[in-house]
Formats: sequence, structure tokens, C-alpha cells
Amino acid sequence: MRIGQVAELAGTTTRTVRYYHRLGLLDEPPRRSNGYREYAMPDAIRLMRIRWLAESGVPLESVAGMLDGAGGGTAGPPMARPVEADLTALIAGIDEQRAVLARRRTRLAAMLDDAHHCRPLSPLPARLAGLFRDVLVAESTTPAARAALQIEQDMVEALTLSGKAPDGLLDGFTGLLADPDRRTRYLDLLGRWAELEHRDPEAVREEIAAITEALAGLMAHWYEGGGGDGPAAAGTAGDAPQDPALLGDVVNDPAQREVVARLHRRIRTSAPHGGSAP
Repeated sequence: MRIGQVAELAGTTTRTVRYYHRLGLLDEPPRRSNGYREYAMPDAIRLMRIRWLAESGVPLESVAGMLDGAGGGTAGPPMARPVEADLTALIAGIDEQRAVLARRRTRLAAMLDDAHHCRPLSPLPARLAGLFRDVLVAESTTPAARAALQIEQDMVEALTLSGKAPDGLLDGFTGLLADPDRRTRYLDLLGRWAELEHRDPEAVREEIAAITEALAGLMAHWYEGGGGDGPAAAGTAGDAPQDPALLGDVVNDPAQREVVARLHRRIRTSAPHGGSAP
């Protein structure tokens, strides 16, 4: 058989056959007196086995070892352990890819549902994203509270996307925004927090303390009995980085930053068993 014939028999191209020659996967048959290479049936069978392994996902650098490990024919030695290990790793890789694809499909399906209902795309659970959206557009939400809540939503989304959102954060915000009474108190506190901007912390010390206490009481159920998993840092009252030096990266205003720092200290000292809130 000429190279074109053996390539057609194996369902591939002459270019691929020559590539396998260069890799050493398939020996080149000697040239005949007419200058052409003549492929025999064993060459065609090996080429088909190479194609079978490659199309199954086996990397070309592993094909030769697998062919040799499997004997390359019906009378070869039993499959060697290295070949078993390679195949096991390949199957594990496929399983991992399937898990990744399943997660992607779930996310894309949620995005499609949002798009179908003309909702903005969000990494947050549908109910929480909807609550944030409803509160932000509600006429009863003051401009100051709306601006603070938008920062809060952005930071919760950032924590969710980074994978650093602690247990209870999303459920905590969902419960907070879903309860009319608590939501009203929370928005009032956000408005008061927003009004601290550009104020001298010493001049508003009492207001800082009052807002901190009110927020701590409003969010107490997030960390009580939770083994130290308190509310995560969000851009305003719900967020407090453990390192006070990092507060400037989250909240720039000194008076507002003081509320965040105090709330964080309050959460840490209130967490059960001396645990620290994230």
C-alpha cells in the first residue's frame, strides 16, 4: 500500500502519517526499487491503533508506551503498570473536566434565565440578587442609602467571585433584605453611615458608636452560634478586613472606616469560643 492508501484506511491524512514517522510512532517502510515506500498490513494496523488512542484522548507522547505496554498485537505481554497509571490519570482528567463543565452549565443556565427575564447578570444567588435590585430601585430608598447599598452589593459580589465569602454571608444578606422591618432599619443605618463622610471622627464619636452598636445588633444572628463565622467584609458596615491597615483599601473616609473597624472588633469579640470573624 502507498502512503495515501494506508492513510485512507486509517481515516487520516498523509501529512499525519509523516508526522507520526517524525515522532517515531510509526516506522517508515523501506523504499522499493521504484522509489516508493510500500506499507504492509502491520503498518496499517499500527497506524489505526495510534489513531484509536489519539482520538480517545491519549497524548501522542504516551502512545508509544501504551502500544508497547499493550503488546501492540494479540500475543503481546500484559499491560504494564505505567500504562494503567496513565489511563487512570486520563480518566481522572476527564472526570474533572466533566465536573467543570457541569458547573459552567449551571452558571450559564442561571445567566440565561436572567437574560430571558431582562435581569442584570450577577454571580449572587437569584433571590439575593433580586432583593438587592428591588431595594436599589425602590422609591423609599434614599439616595445616600442607595449609594451605600450599591457598594455593599459590589463587595458581596467580589467576595463571592473570589471564593472568600464566609459561611452565612449570602444567607445573612438574604434574610436581612427579605425582612421588611430589618431591611428598613438597615437602610436607615446605611444612610447614617453615608452621612459620616467628610466628618471629623472626633466630632461624630457618639454617632460612630451608635451606628456600630445598631449594626452589631442587627447582624448578631450572623455570627452567634456560628463557630466564629461572622459576616464577611463588605464595602460598608458588613465588611471588616482583619488587618486594620487594609481598611483604607475598602473604605477611604476616616469616620466611616472607624465604624467598620469597630464593627469588626465587635464581631470578633462576640464570636463563640473566641473565634474571629473573617
